[in-house]
Amino acid sequence: MSTNAISVKGVTKTFRIYKEQLRTIKERALHLGRIPFSDFDAIHDISFDVPEGSMTGILGHNGSGKSTLLKCIAGTLTPTFGEISVRGRMAALLELGAGFHPELTGRENLYLAGSILGLTKLEVESRFSSIVEFAELEDFIDTQMKHYSSGMFARLGFALAANIEPEVLLIDEVLAVGDEAFQLKCLDQIRRFNESGVTMLFVTHDVDLASSICDELIVLDHGQIISQGNPREAAIDYRKSLHAKSETNKPNSTSPTEEVSIVSVSLESGNRPIMTARSDEPIGINVVVTLKKPISDLVVAYAIKTIEGGLVHSSNTKLLDVDLSEVGSEIDLTFVFENLPLLEGMYEIDIGAHSSDGSILYTQANEIKRFTLTNSSVGAGVADLSVRAQLK
Repeated sequence: MSTNAISVKGVTKTFRIYKEQLRTIKERALHLGRIPFSDFDAIHDISFDVPEGSMTGILGHNGSGKSTLLKCIAGTLTPTFGEISVRGRMAALLELGAGFHPELTGRENLYLAGSILGLTKLEVESRFSSIVEFAELEDFIDTQMKHYSSGMFARLGFALAANIEPEVLLIDEVLAVGDEAFQLKCLDQIRRFNESGVTMLFVTHDVDLASSICDELIVLDHGQIISQGNPREAAIDYRKSLHAKSETNKPNSTSPTEEVSIVSVSLESGNRPIMTARSDEPIGINVVVTLKKPISDLVVAYAIKTIEGGLVHSSNTKLLDVDLSEVGSEIDLTFVFENLPLLEGMYEIDIGAHSSDGSILYTQANEIKRFTLTNSSVGAGVADLSVRAQLK
């Protein structure tokens, strides 16, 4: 039986919202010092456990309570009700620049933030070179941090967390800043943490990233858990909640009619969402769409393109002899590929739904999914053809 590294039981965090501000002594005297207010629950009756060595993701729209929950677990906020317990040495990357003082240099801040995270001066000194090298800030470590860019802040903060060997790591949107190369570097470190048994709680807006690296997902909406469990199923619930709020929340999606809606698109391997695929392994493009009413001649199509927009391959359910006329109000469909014989690179996926004769376009989402394909073959172009050269 696994032990829980993080246990959250019935946690509520209430903030007091004042309806007006008393600016003068007269106003304060008239109100006897009492200012009208109302209570607001940023999170309400939250309960879940995170087993040791696992990675749990928290998804939710802006204002859903994700960051408040993480701050309560980290101890920077005190819950109004409920209990939180954490087993093991904890490091928290809660927000950009947390624990850093802008008037101090990067070097001085490493010692300050390190002490906040529980490191001694000698421990910081022994890790100093590794931290600076990981952050790629050798030329700026003695510069005041008020001159740092947001990406430099994030790099130094993550580099510090990566070198303190935590047993529990809390991450709040840290990967939303910094360039792509550093984000990939951070993801590699997160995977190494996971492989070494570090327990992680990961807050993000990136549903595809969370689905691909987390063991479990928790979806928050207005301070309450609306879905929890399998990453793929919870990701679909999250996208449904976004879709219910506004059609415009779907990236690059247009709906010529309102009869069909694309809920989610994911690249999968072994029924698990992935962001990077191997050309020689089976993968699937999973598509979930909802129908407002039955459509007898519905066809769902996909297209794989290069990031420059060049068509690599496309097909649809009609060509693949899949009948969608009796599936009901929700379609959960996977296009399965035994392999993708393409050269290494980045590709995009378009998804559309139309009538059988192509006269009605129900919905279309261009560039809705981007993925990286790895391949050891060397060549130019797109296709990975089996070829050899011989002399006569």
